[in-house]
Amino acid sequence: MDTLKPQRHCLRRWFALRTPGCCAIAAAQSDPPSEYEVKAAFLFNFTKFVEWPDGSFNDPHAPIVIGIIGDDPFGDSLVRIVAGQQVQGRSVVIRKARFGEDLRHCHVLFISASERQRSAQILAGLRDASVLTVSDIDGFAEAGGSMQFVMQENRVRFLVNLDAATQSKLRVSAKLLALAQVVNHGQAR
Repeated sequence: MDTLKPQRHCLRRWFALRTPGCCAIAAAQSDPPSEYEVKAAFLFNFTKFVEWPDGSFNDPHAPIVIGIIGDDPFGDSLVRIVAGQQVQGRSVVIRKARFGEDLRHCHVLFISASERQRSAQILAGLRDASVLTVSDIDGFAEAGGSMQFVMQENRVRFLVNLDAATQSKLRVSAKLLALAQVVNHGQAR
């Protein structure tokens, strides 16, 4: 029996309830939120449970930048969720990026499935950067991405490659790790 199941359920509920916009999205529609609305809420919440090292921001008031490279699967849901929100005293902004641009200005980078063929190059280019890389590309976490969305039992879940996050000098909260499946921990090269 999974003794963490009740705890994980409570943490997931707590996580979702603290996502401004997620409840508004659900309330504004009669249907449950779509897969990418849920993923957008997770992306925003990741910013609350990850610590970036000193020097990751240009100044004390610089925003947290969530970048999206490739096709944007979120529609306007991510923009609605972060609108007017602050995390750790910083605003949160969304930036669209293109392959070949400097992606080190992002704090969180969602790598779209449209970038599957270039994902290894993107990760290699961010190897020493303090960027939380996130995708729903199969095998992304095992390939060195920080977090990967997966669908399990018709629910959005996520994997955390703790070694990749640590190599990026990111500290992932134990509360977030309690919700995740951790992969590659202790296997850093």
